[in-house]
Amino acid sequence: MIDSMISLSNVRVAGSPCFFPAADPNKHRCLVTVIKNRGKNKAGVEMTDEIGLVFWGKYAQTCALYLDKGRAINVDGVLRSYKQDTGRLKPSGKKEILRTTNVHVQGFEFAADSKKALVKRITQNLVKAKAEGRLDPNATITAEELIVVERPAAYDYNPQLAAQTGRYGNAQVWIKGQGFLGAGIVPPVAGQPAETAAAKIDRMEQELKAMKAGGAVGEPFPS
Repeated sequence: MIDSMISLSNVRVAGSPCFFPAADPNKHRCLVTVIKNRGKNKAGVEMTDEIGLVFWGKYAQTCALYLDKGRAINVDGVLRSYKQDTGRLKPSGKKEILRTTNVHVQGFEFAADSKKALVKRITQNLVKAKAEGRLDPNATITAEELIVVERPAAYDYNPQLAAQTGRYGNAQVWIKGQGFLGAGIVPPVAGQPAETAAAKIDRMEQELKAMKAGGAVGEPFPS
């Protein structure tokens, strides 16, 4: 089978990644939407394309930890399509099927300026600011100091830690059968049976009683 390869240059992350943990770390999955600028139309309005990216394994963990809204990246990947039953019927009586194409990432790097180009430009601006009297001529600050980035330490996905925060790095965590992790939602522990439907209903009823007792019923959900 011949893959349809695609390269995306300097695309920007549109929002927080979504991380899907798996028992096998190689099957961790992370989804992120990026925006690609393709110029302006005749009215001068910017035109953009939204593209879904799928990261797997270690790439998924890197995506969750370090990518966030506005981050620019370069991506190499392959096109993958899938079908999803919407549960609706067309006027003809046939099932309405949603067809989607994503890019499965095979390699990526952080984009924008190279460090060399960035240091050169900032150094020139520092010299200019000193010459114009906007910066102390004796200041010893350097371009390297200004662009240094403190990145959080990398760590493997930990279900217990995710249960406390609802996130893995910058990514929201989604658990099959439960949805997005949040307050009071704990991922299943390996080797333990998943929560049954009856147990889940009982837990939800108890939570509803607690909400009523606290006067929370009818109040809007926080945005």
